[in-house]
Amino acid sequence: MSLCKVKKFYDGPIDVALKNLILDQHNVRFKHLPQLMSDRQIEEWLLDEQDVRQLIKQILRIGYLEQPIFVKKQDGKYIVKEGNRRTVALREITRQIITGKIKNFEKGHFDIVTVMVLNGTEKEIDLFLGTAHVSGPKEWAAANKAGHIFDLIEKHNETYESVAEYLAMTKREVMNYYFASKAAQTYGKRYPQDKNYLHKFSFFGELYNSRVLREWLEEDPSNLDHFIDMVAGKKFSVTYRDVRKFAKIIAMQEPKCSQALAILNKEDGNIEKAYDFVCETLTSKTNSWKKIENIHKTLKEMTYEEYSEEISDPKKQFLLEDLSRLVTTMKENVSRLKTGAVSS
Repeated sequence: MSLCKVKKFYDGPIDVALKNLILDQHNVRFKHLPQLMSDRQIEEWLLDEQDVRQLIKQILRIGYLEQPIFVKKQDGKYIVKEGNRRTVALREITRQIITGKIKNFEKGHFDIVTVMVLNGTEKEIDLFLGTAHVSGPKEWAAANKAGHIFDLIEKHNETYESVAEYLAMTKREVMNYYFASKAAQTYGKRYPQDKNYLHKFSFFGELYNSRVLREWLEEDPSNLDHFIDMVAGKKFSVTYRDVRKFAKIIAMQEPKCSQALAILNKEDGNIEKAYDFVCETLTSKTNSWKKIENIHKTLKEMTYEEYSEEISDPKKQFLLEDLSRLVTTMKENVSRLKTGAVSS
């Protein structure tokens, strides 16, 4: 469904009173909450967001709302389907004008709001919101985009292919968002004490963005349960970056992979300890420059007494001469790298 077709689902613009706008209890931002919030609770929630504070400054700077708010009419009121943050910003500005905190505008300046009235089905409205906030110019946070895609598939029985077509995304992107949202919701149900589990979404987003970790999940579905428990156990601490470290561990050959996982799974284990083990292993096996640093340090610490051993030992004389030759060859090869001609 293209955006031009979606435009058939609303009428307007029309002007309505700000007081007649109701915030959307089913907004995707609050999908993770066990109970619906009241209008006032939603407003307080959004006022804590930095984006709303920036919106207030923007509206005050230009003196009006640049874009219309999209609403669904219900019982003489208008439920805000697109523009909840702008509505909250306007409410806060109006309060500050009334109390005298804002002095450059007359009372009532923002009392009337331009809206577009959505008249499509719930599915059509959700598809419209997807084109605006999932793949459109007003992108939601990744967790909110994933939650919306999850609803399009679960609530509206859309397929990965159809959602990808509607939102101009690839099927793989849609699947990653869908399964990441599903995993995050599973985490929320399993660990209800984590009230705002959407803050953990980045772990699950990266889990499904990684080809290595997707294959790991496909090999054994119980691995997802293990991953969820690791998130709950605070094995990761730096959002998606730690999951990328975990993917490098999974990609290692045995027995190093199992050894690193054993460190991670200890009661006091975490990704940093496991990844440090990985780095030490890789350094000891593949980092020749680290070995050269150690040789350099050893040579600097040698004493004159040790030098004297070379005088009477032909093997040590040969070793020193050969070492000198190798260093000269290395320096020549480094120089030749600029031209692409490296000698053996």
